[in-house]
Amino acid sequence: MTGPALLVSVRDRDEVTAAAGGGAAIIDVKDPAGGSLGRPAAETLAACAAAVPRQLPWTLAAGELLELPAATAGLLARQLMGLERQPAAVKFGLSGSAGTEWFPSLARMAAQLPVTVVPVAYADARRAAAVPVEEVIDQAAGGGFELVLVDTFDKRAGGGLLELASVAEITGWLAQARAAGLGLLLAGRLELGQIPIVAGCQPDAVAVRSAVCRGGRLGRIDRERVAIAAEYCRRATSTAAASAGQSLLRSVLQKGVGR
Repeated sequence: MTGPALLVSVRDRDEVTAAAGGGAAIIDVKDPAGGSLGRPAAETLAACAAAVPRQLPWTLAAGELLELPAATAGLLARQLMGLERQPAAVKFGLSGSAGTEWFPSLARMAAQLPVTVVPVAYADARRAAAVPVEEVIDQAAGGGFELVLVDTFDKRAGGGLLELASVAEITGWLAQARAAGLGLLLAGRLELGQIPIVAGCQPDAVAVRSAVCRGGRLGRIDRERVAIAAEYCRRATSTAAASAGQSLLRSVLQKGVGR
């Protein structure tokens, strides 16, 4: 049995090289200056997609779902089809979703894109004016989605995932997701020393940026820090239930390997 996969968010081609060299299992492309799920510029996206090693899947941060223009899905689909390598999954944040009929918008986006769509729930739901994590898991499972990411929305305010949610609450989310047949990824302003705690909860993947950067999330990915994070994940060996979830994650992300 293995531990959770390590997902590292990068912002340019050089950071792809550092993350892959340090042992990241999944490369995530984003613009960290644009918020939790800042979408990178087209030229940056193309350069990163071409730089990801063929044996690794990669994912894309595409912004906050309810802030996107109606034409976004079509434009993004054409952009993805023009890449040397398409991502395995595209992530959309759910800020502003509280009190709205957000799920039909997510379903329409997923129907128009040629890759897996991953809804992102926020542990700091109040700050994000978002629906609770539990609701995202329920709706995603009922709507045929395969993965959910839990992250933090406000990257400037104090408090990462472990300050916003207890280990008991996190393991409750994981149990809910597994019971529903969903994979669950965990992120949220983690410090390097917190990765063993989060990995020990046995999510399908631990997603990081701040923890593996020198100079904070707007700094640069450091290969040695990535290697430490990857080792922390490997040491968090999984239970049978967690391994089943990781098999689902591998199945989804395998779509992005080598293509």
